[in-house]
Amino acid sequence: MPSIALGIPLIGPNNETFKTIDFLGKGAFGEVYRAAGQETGSVVAVKLLPLGELASDDSRIALLNEIRAAQQIKHPNVVQVLHVNDGNSSQIGPYVVMEYVSGGTLGRTLRAQKQSGNQTPLNRAIEMMIDIAQGTRAINTKVIHRDIKPDNILIEGSTLKIGDFGISKFVDESTRAHTFKGGQHMAYMAPEAWQNQANTYKLDVYSVGLVFCQILTLDHPLLGGVQDPSNFLDWQKAHLYQDCPDVRTLRKDVPLSIAQLLSRMVSKRPNDRPSWDDALGVLSQPEVVNTATHPSVRAAVEAALVRQQEMQRKELAAMAQHNERQRQLGLYRYSCETLFKQLEPLVEEFNKQFQQGRITVHKDLLFASYIVPSGREIIVRFFEPGRAGIKITGGEVMGGGWIGLSKGRSANLVLLKLSPDDLYGRWVVCEIRIMALADVRKLIGRFGITASTVTPFGFSESYFYDQIQYARGGLHAFTYAFADDVGGFFANLLLEGCE
Repeated sequence: MPSIALGIPLIGPNNETFKTIDFLGKGAFGEVYRAAGQETGSVVAVKLLPLGELASDDSRIALLNEIRAAQQIKHPNVVQVLHVNDGNSSQIGPYVVMEYVSGGTLGRTLRAQKQSGNQTPLNRAIEMMIDIAQGTRAINTKVIHRDIKPDNILIEGSTLKIGDFGISKFVDESTRAHTFKGGQHMAYMAPEAWQNQANTYKLDVYSVGLVFCQILTLDHPLLGGVQDPSNFLDWQKAHLYQDCPDVRTLRKDVPLSIAQLLSRMVSKRPNDRPSWDDALGVLSQPEVVNTATHPSVRAAVEAALVRQQEMQRKELAAMAQHNERQRQLGLYRYSCETLFKQLEPLVEEFNKQFQQGRITVHKDLLFASYIVPSGREIIVRFFEPGRAGIKITGGEVMGGGWIGLSKGRSANLVLLKLSPDDLYGRWVVCEIRIMALADVRKLIGRFGITASTVTPFGFSESYFYDQIQYARGGLHAFTYAFADDVGGFFANLLLEGCE
């Protein structure tokens, strides 16, 4: 529903009075109306700017600055910004008057084509891509658009025009007092945007490359690897680690030169993407049929391309594995630190009440030593995460550790994942004992057990992951007793250490 009544007058370009005559819809950033000039009868689009929804005055100032910068862009493939009102002299708040484009959006056209199963003829697809590339090149002389997608590309006759500068960002950021950093549509967001890296015009090159693939195949090239298209994290993984397929696997008539261009445009590394002049040079070649002078030359190019694509897939897979490992380590170390913090109140309580000594603490990232006034030492040590998939009573093992007196009883710490969406897990204590029927003499020298081992005990890191899997039951040399209260176990160790 529109937020303002139709027929409201507003000031447009050349101080002409316009009146809203139709509500066109609500986008990601503001409502759009059609309006007509009272003197010239010219039809324009008016976009209301919900500046009140922005977090700060700086963001509001920056947004208006960027729209005014966009007003300077005059190009047949760019929707012209005609007038900007900051809201100080308006009864409808801040708004932008733009060129009215009547042919709908590229997004709507592609969806209709996909539904009917009609691909765009290759020559027409290349014309469309040239329009988009020329328009984006013009935009990038002033701003980075940052939200190029099919629904922001409008159609007027046979011409495509890029619109919606609502969340663009200045190219020459260093010369501006304010720049607006908005959100980008997750399906078209370049890897550097996901990682909060510096934004250059190559960010728009990436988005346009995805749009080009969609024009040719009617499908987003990364959609096959996205389980839930509404899920932010699924799209993030796809943009960071998933390779776009060769467009020719879905459309055989695409020339090798254009297939290579699209592969470069959607490269994960900004520096590997082409410039707009380079892209337009490939797209503007009059001959769209592959014309290699010798069959072996073409075969060599194909072989080099396949090899490069395979190397990139392997690199992305390795990067995904490494980054996932780092993410898991970060979550695990947070869980370890959380357990350390659970023990701090117990230490503080003892030190506050006992007047003739203190517990001294020596702590590292995954290790802590608590020296009690008697001189005995309580050690808490976390192990590096081991192999995944070990399931025992209560959940899946995410990690482990050892807690105990240096010369006394001990136990293992076990971090259990209790549900699929449990990121941090829950620490429990597991006391290990030797079964009554087991021959203790045969166990000495194995599993870290010595003649002086005090039971209950905890396995060292060398044996923990191999042996904790038997806690789920079955005949074994050891018994496993779990308890939820890690703080209570630490307090009992403290009592034993002081006796």
